Amino acid sequence: MTEARLRIVCDERERASGVPQELLELGVAVDFSQLKLGDYILSPSTAVERKSVMDFVSSLYDGRLFNQVNELTKTFPNAFVLVEGDPGEISMISRNPKSYYGAMAALTLTFNAKTLFTPSPADTALALEAMAARLSRKGEARPSIIYQAPLKSAELHKQQVYVVSSLPGVGSNLAKRLLERFGTPRGVFAAGVPQLAMVPGVGRARAEKIVKALTSPFKGVPAESQPSLDEGEAGGLQAKG
Repeated sequence: MTEARLRIVCDERERASGVPQELLELGVAVDFSQLKLGDYILSPSTAVERKSVMDFVSSLYDGRLFNQVNELTKTFPNAFVLVEGDPGEISMISRNPKSYYGAMAALTLTFNAKTLFTPSPADTALALEAMAARLSRKGEARPSIIYQAPLKSAELHKQQVYVVSSLPGVGSNLAKRLLERFGTPRGVFAAGVPQLAMVPGVGRARAEKIVKALTSPFKGVPAESQPSLDEGEAGGLQAKG
């Protein structure tokens, strides 16, 4: 059996996107790994971060995308943000077109990241194949799995889910969804109502309750709700003293 002409390293979380399957149909060899940076590694110099239209706009506004791209460009000279979906939805999702285009200008001019738009997973696979083929013709080496991140402990994962699950109206499944969207518990806590509301299963009302719980000043525990000691318990404590 001959080795595939092209090879792409794909983040494990991209399995459900349908893109890796489309790449395999195109004859591209796909290596799965838990990547620290990017979603697809095409060569030692080139990486791609894939986002849906909604997540792209959301991450532009909350600053998450700039952090991701900043780290990506430190490691890969050719950093791409690939946006999958209908670009026409951007005007409906974005709160302020002027701020959106300002963020896009910063993404390109400040962080030197290229942006691609594709309408579907099949087209995303075609774009990735074309880029990998061009890099191969230029003599670029094949991508390596050296970029994989060390696996995090299951205990830490459970702690993160537990922390986010403490928010009002958030169960473990929704907590996982929020962590997948914002990356860390701190990212979830820093998100505003519009960003939270765009996560499937949250909605505007629940997002407002979450933000209220995180931003309302702590006024202490009411006296009547504090546990009290009966005389016997108080006496026992005095005797110990």
